[in-house]
Amino acid sequence: MNKNFGYVIVLVSTACYALLTPLLKKSSEKVPPFTLIAISMFILAISAFIVSIFIENSLHLKYSALKIYIYPLIVVGIINLLGFWLAVEGYKYMPVWQQTLFSLFSPLLSGVFAYFILGEQLNPKLIIALLIMGLGLFIGIR
Repeated sequence: MNKNFGYVIVLVSTACYALLTPLLKKSSEKVPPFTLIAISMFILAISAFIVSIFIENSLHLKYSALKIYIYPLIVVGIINLLGFWLAVEGYKYMPVWQQTLFSLFSPLLSGVFAYFILGEQLNPKLIIALLIMGLGLFIGIR
C-alpha cells in the first residue's frame, strides 16, 4: 500500500480519536484490531456503568431524559469505532511518535468541528495555528 494512504488514515483517526498510546500498539501485535476494540470497549462499558451507578446515580435516569441524546451518542459510538480502528491500522504505516504528531491537530480540529456543530466562534489565531501545525507536521514526517 501507498505510504501516503497511511498518513491519511492517521489524520482521519486523529480527527476521530485524538490520543493514541504505545499500549495500543503493543496490544495490537498479538490481538486483531476488532478484537482489541471489543475487549477494550467492553472493559470501558463495564467500568463506566459501575462508576455511573456510584457517582452519577444513573439508575434513577429516566428514559425520556435520555431519549433526546441517544442519536448523537450513537454517532459518537460510530466515530469512536472508526477512529479506534484507523488508529490500530495506522500502526502498520508509521511509528507511534509520528502518529502522536497527528494528535497535535486534535484541539484545532475540535475547534473547527465545534464551529459547525455547536456554533462556537472561530478566530483568526486558530486558522493561523492550523497552517503552522500543518507545516510542522509536514516537516516532522519527512
